Amino acid sequence: MNYKVWANILVNHEYLGGKCGYFRFLPDNASSEIMKREGFLMNETSEGFYLIAQESAFTEDFSLVFWATPTRQDLWSVTLFDEIPKESIPFAKANSDSTQWSSIEKVEIPKEMQFPTPMFGIEISRTSEDSDIKITLSLKPKKMKWRYNILGISEFSEPEVIGIKSYKDSAIFSVSTDKSGHTVFTSEQEIPLCFGAPPHFQLREKNSTKAIIKCLPNMDARAIATAILESGKPEIIAETFINT
Repeated sequence: MNYKVWANILVNHEYLGGKCGYFRFLPDNASSEIMKREGFLMNETSEGFYLIAQESAFTEDFSLVFWATPTRQDLWSVTLFDEIPKESIPFAKANSDSTQWSSIEKVEIPKEMQFPTPMFGIEISRTSEDSDIKITLSLKPKKMKWRYNILGISEFSEPEVIGIKSYKDSAIFSVSTDKSGHTVFTSEQEIPLCFGAPPHFQLREKNSTKAIIKCLPNMDARAIATAILESGKPEIIAETFINT
């Protein structure tokens, strides 16, 4: 039998800096039946999965639906999807031309896929006239204010957190002192969480080229916390504590 690639699905996640192979995609029962009938094979890769099928499958128009669950727990808390209604999950409809995100109510998820609840679903549609289908799912991390609580820098008169040249986006950090003696640097802008990226910021004395801390740690899922900021209300931020 001759097999050809029916569709290639790639996942990129900005949190991880690029390709992401940390999702498990499963077809629902209706799609499994189509795949069995048409002789589909599914192969996972380091950045998603691809489907191959017998040549007869390319003469028909049909869709397959897959449900994605992260195999890394931190992706649950850091992945951002815009404007998803309560009791719904993101749902993508993809074909050779585009990928459109919307949402689907949890009660509409096929019963066999409802536990555990997937993070998102994707419907892949192909017609007999389509050539190669390559679908890229681009996922983004949540943004929040970053806070560095640093102990042991009282000898410096004007310490400041500044962006390292390799980091394309800058941020302004306000400075205060807490009751424990930490010098607290809080970003005025929300910054995307990230894992494994080069350090974004350093600590140095104002108007000096000498770094006090050359590379401050980036904030990932482990840094998510709740704090009272200037608004006086609890806010979700990312923070870390550093003793020099």
